[in-house]
Amino acid sequence: MRRGRLKTVTGIRLCPTCKRSIPPEAASAPFRPFCSQRCKMADLGSWLDGAFRISCSISEEDLDQGVAPNQDETDEPQ
Repeated sequence: MRRGRLKTVTGIRLCPTCKRSIPPEAASAPFRPFCSQRCKMADLGSWLDGAFRISCSISEEDLDQGVAPNQDETDEPQ
């Protein structure tokens, strides 16, 4: 299952860390998409420890695809 798609068949979201179900009424929960502060901090810790990482190096082409050209560069400030 991809990390971004954490829904069950019934439409109930799952916490990405502990996989507990999160009820739909928790849509405005302060720790969303996590179920609690503990799970949120555990996920952050995994990122900081290097458990999650990009598996290949980024090429110059990849960087160019993500940047939109700035058309305002030639315009003078008003």
